[in-house]
This record gives sequence, structure tokens and C-alpha cells, in this order.
Amino acid sequence: MRNISGILKLNSLFTRGLERKFPIIHYSCIDHQKSFSQTQVQKSVFERDSRGSEYPVFPFDKKHWTEHMKDGGKIFVEECKLFVEEVKEHFLNDPKFYNDGDTDVFFRFDSKDCLQKWRLGSDKMYNEGFSDCSLEVNDRGKGVFYGNIDTTPPKDGKNRFAGYCGIKSVKKQKSFLRDDWYDWIDFTHIEMRVRGDGRNYMINLGLGMYYDVNWFDTFTYVLHTRGGPYWEVVRIPFSKFILTSKGRVHDKPQPLPLDKVNSVGITCAAVSGPFHLEIDYIGCHKDESYKEKTAYELYQIPKEFVSC
Repeated sequence: MRNISGILKLNSLFTRGLERKFPIIHYSCIDHQKSFSQTQVQKSVFERDSRGSEYPVFPFDKKHWTEHMKDGGKIFVEECKLFVEEVKEHFLNDPKFYNDGDTDVFFRFDSKDCLQKWRLGSDKMYNEGFSDCSLEVNDRGKGVFYGNIDTTPPKDGKNRFAGYCGIKSVKKQKSFLRDDWYDWIDFTHIEMRVRGDGRNYMINLGLGMYYDVNWFDTFTYVLHTRGGPYWEVVRIPFSKFILTSKGRVHDKPQPLPLDKVNSVGITCAAVSGPFHLEIDYIGCHKDESYKEKTAYELYQIPKEFVSC
């Protein structure tokens, strides 16, 4: 449990690049008097950029409009082809149907082209630590996520925690760079075929939410690996995933919206030393006997209290 809690604290460092201070604002209404208390000077929870409040914002006017036209022209033909396929699929109206026990694979690691769908992150990449990692496809057609975790924080006076590495899938998009989501409503479990080293990893399901207060909402759960020479098929119920934001567990748990997932990530953190995780595929499994929507108590917070 000690290692798991450490991984949860550092898990948000990968999903955002690095940990940022986040104001926790409490609102109370007593005798018709309103008061606010907050942990830092920031006056609101507004985020100017989806990467975080302290990242620089790059306005569109940095480039001349002719350069934007050239960049758009490079992808225009491919995006048109994708749009035509989407229109065909819409009029065919032939959705997939899944029976009890079916599994559908959404991510494979059988070729180097598959690596284009994934992004790497570590504290070393952001000059906030010394951990390093890589993602490759071995000669057996399996993805290998490996590296070394170093929990020594840099002496910069800003960061108290260090030691994380992770991979994250590129956000699902439709043609012309429009946001899209995976439709996992028919499924009950996330399924992975992996061969680990005995470490605990974090599985992160990212949501492509519209409002800035929800940009960093992530559903997280622990992936326990056995270690040893044998492959294992891991099935984690979606009801077990915990709603977090910037590494903090939400006060008010919510069921995972299975129609709003647009990215999948794996994080290794908290424990120093090398790590090695082989991945065959990531998919979803349907078990009709599993009826649980959420494993956590759903309670109502009084309206006079607001917590971000």
C-alpha cells in the first residue's frame, strides 16, 4: 500500500508533464456571509492552457497566416480521405455488437508504426528529475516499456517529488482534428496482456472534457504485475477506477463515463530502480454477469460547500 500511495502521488506528474500547485478553494455560507480560503495567490481555477497553468501559452499569431496555410495544406488530403470514410461509415450504419465474453482490441504493439500512437514522458524530459524511459517494439512483435526510476528530486527549490515515467496514447480524433471518444459502453472491463517485473503501475483513462475545470480529470487504477517469465491477461473492472485530478482523489466519486474516454496511459513511479513491462495489446472485455457501476460510495456533498 505504501508503494501504491506513492505512485498515486506521482501519477499526475506524467499526465500533465509535471506537478503544479492547484488551489483548493472552500466556500461556506453561514449567516449569509460568504468567505473564501485558498492555498495560494491564484484567484480562480481558470486554466489558460490544457497543459497547465504555468506552461507558456503560444498564441496563433506567432506564425504568419501563410505558414498556417502551408501547414494545413500538408494534411488536407489525408483529412479529406478520413472524412470520406466517416461519411461512408455513417450511412452504412453497421455498428459492432458484442456478446458475453467478447474482447475487442484497441491498441496493439506489433509494429513500429503503432508507436506513432503513443507519447513518452518522464521528469528528466522536463528537467525536473533524473528518470528516463523508452518504448520500443521487440523482435517478437511486442511493445516494451522500460527505463529507470530515480526518486532523487533536483535541487531547484521547486520540486519536492520526483521519479516518474509514463506512456500515453495520442488523443482520439476524427477528421480535421476534431475531438473524438472511444465508445466503451458495451464493455465492463479493460483487458491487457502483459508481462511485468513485479512492479505496480498505474492505468490512466483520460477524458477529453470541454471545460477547463475538467481538463485534468483522469480515472486511475493500479496494475499489479507478477513478474517472472509468463504472460498474464489482466482484466480490471471499469467500476474500480478512481476519479482523480492533478494527482488528487476527488471528494465526490463518480462512475467512469465509458463514452468519454479518449486516451489511455501507463505510469511507473515512486520506487527507485529499473522497470520493464512488455505489452501485447490493450482492449476491452464484456462480462454480462458483472453489474457493478462503481465500487465506491456515491454521496452528496452539501450545496454550501464547494471543493475543487
